[in-house]
Amino acid sequence: MAIGIRVKKAPANYDLGASKFFGTPTVPVSWAQDFSDDEIFFCQLRLSDIALFDKDNKLPHSGYLYFFMHTADGERGMKADVRLLEGEPELAIDDFNTAVEGYECFNDAYLMEFYETDESECCTRLFGIPSDWNYEDRHPRLLMQFDPLDNEMGFLDHIDGFLYFFFVENDRNLELISLHVEYS
Repeated sequence: MAIGIRVKKAPANYDLGASKFFGTPTVPVSWAQDFSDDEIFFCQLRLSDIALFDKDNKLPHSGYLYFFMHTADGERGMKADVRLLEGEPELAIDDFNTAVEGYECFNDAYLMEFYETDESECCTRLFGIPSDWNYEDRHPRLLMQFDPLDNEMGFLDHIDGFLYFFFVENDRNLELISLHVEYS
C-alpha cells in the first residue's frame, strides 16, 4: 500500500500549515537559524492529512514532516534534510528558496491531495516500491518518490525519472534519509 500525492497550485490565501510542495514553510522558531545558505524548502506534510491512508503506521499521525534539500553540489549531489516536528509550527518563512541560485523561482505553493494507490504506481507518492529501480534484488525502503513529470511545478522537470527519499536505517529513523536522483 502506498499514498499517492496529487498537487494543485495554491490560491493566494491558503492555509500556510497545509501539506504542500514549495511556498512558505511553517517551522518552529527554534529552527529559524538552522538552515544553510544552499538549502531549499521542498515540501511539508501535515501528518494528520495522511493518517487515514497510513494504515501501517509508518509515520506519526500528528505533527509535521519537512523535506529540505542541500543543493551546493548540484542536482546529483543534493542531500536530504528531513525533519520531524511533533508539535505545531510557529514561524512562516516567506521566500525561503529565493536566495539559492537556480531555485529562486520555487516559491509558489502547490497543495497536496492524498489518495490510496498501488505500491508500484509511477507517480509522486509516499512508500511502496521505487519505480524504475533496477540495481539490486532488494530495493531500498522508500519514504517518498517524486516524479517531476507528474505535475506542473517545473522542479527538475528535465529529468525523465524520479527523485527518491529513502530510509537509511529503519522506517522510524527520519533523521537519516538519503536522496537519490534516478534517470529512466
